[in-house]
Amino acid sequence: MKKVFLGVILLVGIGVLYAQETAVFIGLRKEVPVEKTAINITLISEDEIKNSDAKNVGEILENKTGIVEVSKYGTLGSQSELRIRSGGASAQQVLVMVDGRPVNDTSLGSANLTEIPSENIERIEILRGPASALYGANALGGVVNIITKKATAVKPKTEIGIAKGSFNTQNYKMNFTARPGKLNIFLSGGKNITDGFRNNSDYNATDLSAKIGYDFEKYGEFYLSNGFLTSKLGVPGTNNTPLGDWDNHKERATSSPNANQKDEKFYSQLEHKIIIANAPLKTNLYWDAQKRTYKDPDWFTNTVSEPENMGFNSQLEISNMVIGIDERTERFERTDNTVSTINKKRNNYAGFIQRTFEINKLSLTPGIRYDYNSSYKDSTNPRVAGVYKLTEKIKLSANIGTAFRAPTFEDLYSPYISWGIGDTQGNPDLKPEKSIGTDMGCEYKISESLLSKITLAYIDIQDLIEWKNVSTDATYDKYRPVNVGAALSRVCEFELENKISKNLSHNLNYTFLESWGKETGTYKVLQYTPKHRLNYSLDYLAPLKLHTKLGVEFTHKQIWEDYQYHKIPGHTTVNLRISRNILQSEVYISCENIFKKRYFARENYPLPGRTYSAGINLYLWD
Repeated sequence: MKKVFLGVILLVGIGVLYAQETAVFIGLRKEVPVEKTAINITLISEDEIKNSDAKNVGEILENKTGIVEVSKYGTLGSQSELRIRSGGASAQQVLVMVDGRPVNDTSLGSANLTEIPSENIERIEILRGPASALYGANALGGVVNIITKKATAVKPKTEIGIAKGSFNTQNYKMNFTARPGKLNIFLSGGKNITDGFRNNSDYNATDLSAKIGYDFEKYGEFYLSNGFLTSKLGVPGTNNTPLGDWDNHKERATSSPNANQKDEKFYSQLEHKIIIANAPLKTNLYWDAQKRTYKDPDWFTNTVSEPENMGFNSQLEISNMVIGIDERTERFERTDNTVSTINKKRNNYAGFIQRTFEINKLSLTPGIRYDYNSSYKDSTNPRVAGVYKLTEKIKLSANIGTAFRAPTFEDLYSPYISWGIGDTQGNPDLKPEKSIGTDMGCEYKISESLLSKITLAYIDIQDLIEWKNVSTDATYDKYRPVNVGAALSRVCEFELENKISKNLSHNLNYTFLESWGKETGTYKVLQYTPKHRLNYSLDYLAPLKLHTKLGVEFTHKQIWEDYQYHKIPGHTTVNLRISRNILQSEVYISCENIFKKRYFARENYPLPGRTYSAGINLYLWD
């Protein structure tokens, strides 16, 4: 592995780098030129998304810098969660937003990336590190903001995509855009179907969305977005067949052959932007709701979860200052076998302010946010971010701030469930998890041929929420969520970006992670903590105009101990995509896990070997 790593570095060290000037919003809640952004920010462009063949956001994010893991429980449709700069069960510590609207599930805490389709995404911005000073709850590890598309051309355009893949996977998508006069229209839809790799892992999902905008000039610009997703998923459960015994049959077996989950998600969002005396004012109103039904007739289970959220935020940019307010109402109802077991509501009110000071080559931005929640009271989170342009080739950045993760409705109010020798129940007295984190980075444009970045980060988390057996009776278990844990992580992130020529480019990113946790006594390695992750991609426009993309992903072995010993072997997978533009279309074929590596990312959830997909994208316009 060391030889491969050194070889890749030598390969990257030649060529001509072509940088794209753009602006990034996520770092300071305002548009900032990319050369003034901190090094802990990653931007994923529309072209990258298009060339990934991703069906959802999880597939887009899985090989980006600082992403410890996009968890995989199976093939298309299975639960997919994101962790940044931390091991353990830290998906609840990453805030995911769509156009500034939080999409984390308030009942469970994390965002299911499978449920966010890719066909209407313009770009994705990733902020690594604590960001509650800007975005409030659940921004301990970082923030992901997904920006959806708008019409960019006056003439109507239509894009149609059709793909077929392994396990009878079928993908269909459609986009329509038009910009007649001051009106902006973007319509999108998709359909994903698969039998799945394992028994009872079939998936059938449909999504539709519309984004309509109008420029009223002196009254500002309005955008109204609406969408829904419906899906049905087979839930195969665990499979503890040892890796060495896999034979393409044993690993496909299911522990819950009749379990299934149905989801219905709806959202509506109104955005308004107006400039008043050279001061941009942005306002966002949103509502979203979900109905998730899980049934397993073998265990007489029929659970319906219904989270619903309404929110409002507004911010004003005055010179180098951003000041804003944020209000959010969260409701959650759960029924078990038609009996209501949770029916709760909570409100959150927040205000934030930050100011950027430009001092010669230094850009320094202190900020602070105050949140009050009717459920877990208040939280105040400051942050200071700095960017220093040392020379034309060297940029330095540093950040330090605090953050918090809100207890979920299930943490607080999970119903009393008994099984004879034990029981579980939520804890309404829980406090939020709290953290302090810092990072320092250096970006060095070694020459016109090579750009490198390195970032060092440290995160300390207190009041970690864990479900523990609090019983004093050795013959009876009582599991409750309690604030007993602490965790810390040390991270090193390294990137190389290179475009050798007009037809050849390649990139490399590496993440080193040490992540420990404890209840009492000494720290131990947290679950799902790969010490090393390496991603390499090569993009080549070959003869005959064949666009070829090669990707290599390496994940180090993961070992931890709780009441028993756990080990997930390390693995390397190689992926290939070849495409060609023909008239107003693109034809492509892709292969994932070319060398049929046997691996799993989550204990007892086997993943497939080599898989294929092929498809065509048609670009039509008047």
